[in-house]
Amino acid sequence: MPHWIAIAAPPAEDDAQAWGWHGLRFTPRVARLEEAWLFEVAASERLFGGREALLDQILSPGEPLSAPSAWAQGDTCLLALALLRLRQRGIPSPARVPQDLPLDVLSAAQPHVPLLERTGCRTWGQLRALPRAPVARRFSPALLEALDVAWGERPARHRWLQLPEVFDVRVELPSLASSAPELMWTAQRLLGQLQ
Repeated sequence: MPHWIAIAAPPAEDDAQAWGWHGLRFTPRVARLEEAWLFEVAASERLFGGREALLDQILSPGEPLSAPSAWAQGDTCLLALALLRLRQRGIPSPARVPQDLPLDVLSAAQPHVPLLERTGCRTWGQLRALPRAPVARRFSPALLEALDVAWGERPARHRWLQLPEVFDVRVELPSLASSAPELMWTAQRLLGQLQ
């Protein structure tokens, strides 16, 4: 059974990309989805000593990264992303997941939330209980597809992060360097990024 970890991507683009590279240390299935990095780690858990040990290693990256501001885990990528969004808002997870998750944490439902709420539909489970054909006509087939992916009934399609063939990063030195020791701080930073 798949297991996904969603990590809030930091606002700085360099750090955001570094989280993707960090994830590749633990699993080849790393993807960026909206504001988060998603790692599918089920196949890697045994290699790293179980789910808890793997989670500890992922969330304690060391230099140059700092611990993530928020993270969540779930059985599907959209479920992990939804739980991450709730955690970022400071809202506890509902008792029944995914049935009781609010609609606004599902990206495909966000444009339709006002109309759905006026009809009394406020959770993923209530939306899923509606007849499929009218929902597809009224809203979009993409909304039903997202629900199917969230429930694990349809595979998600991702563009997996691939390591580049060459490590090439331009770094501006903080001051004029005339000897090797003066370059070591920048070299250590580059080595951290390469690792």
